[in-house]
Amino acid sequence: MMVVGLVCKKDDPEALTLSARVTQWAKDNKFDCLMEDHIADFFQQEHTCDVWEKSELFIAIGGDGTLLRVLRMLAPREAPILGIHMGYLGFLTEVTEDEVFEALDALKNGRYIRDERIMFEATLLRGDDVITTQHILNDVVITKGALARIIDIEVCTDSTYITTFRADGLIVSTPTGSTAYNLAAGGPIVHPHVPAMILNPICPHVLSNRSIVLPDLQEVTMIVKSGKASDNIYLTLDGQMGFPLRAGDRIRVKRSTFKAIMLRFPQRDYFKVLRSKLKWQE
Repeated sequence: MMVVGLVCKKDDPEALTLSARVTQWAKDNKFDCLMEDHIADFFQQEHTCDVWEKSELFIAIGGDGTLLRVLRMLAPREAPILGIHMGYLGFLTEVTEDEVFEALDALKNGRYIRDERIMFEATLLRGDDVITTQHILNDVVITKGALARIIDIEVCTDSTYITTFRADGLIVSTPTGSTAYNLAAGGPIVHPHVPAMILNPICPHVLSNRSIVLPDLQEVTMIVKSGKASDNIYLTLDGQMGFPLRAGDRIRVKRSTFKAIMLRFPQRDYFKVLRSKLKWQE
């Protein structure tokens, strides 16, 4: 019996209601279903064993943010995830609410594709101290608060100096994350299976500064050259975690040894999702 872990967006009644229907489907189809504590509370059930440690496959109900949260919890395990989007189609959560049970039946019968996505490892260093190390699927972002001045960010790769960006911030994106903040900031769309790292300055002071696409075998180091505690400069990882930055802080980004494993179905390919989300040909 496969053990399925059910997670959903917190404080979302529609996601919780759909979770109840998915739980019933799992029981009817002889899947052992574990769930997050807040779902168990909604169902007024006792908390089961650790969903993150025991589940072999995860169903994430919510949106792209929910799926990113699950991936952060699962990075070392590389357990496969089926993302279900509440509302309009997401870039990562490709299955819509209307398609849930068709997708679950396909999953049961093995009619799915394991889509392996590159992740990055991001480390924040302050002097000799490691403040945090995280594995991310979308992007590493250095940005300033509303009243902060332009930031100077020195960028090197494998000890080779690239440039110092003077900008409102800098996005370092995975190919998967190229359709997230990077796209909104004017960066290129990169197919998720291209082994690349995208550097995209946010509102650069020098207009000739443009996005740079590097091979992901290289390690990029960014050094915050200006700023103090009152300047409200932040490091944001996958839009999920934020850390205040100071002048001299270093952010090291390299390809992670972990991968994100997402389950998708042959009827919806990457470019079909792009056409739908970006409204091409409309």
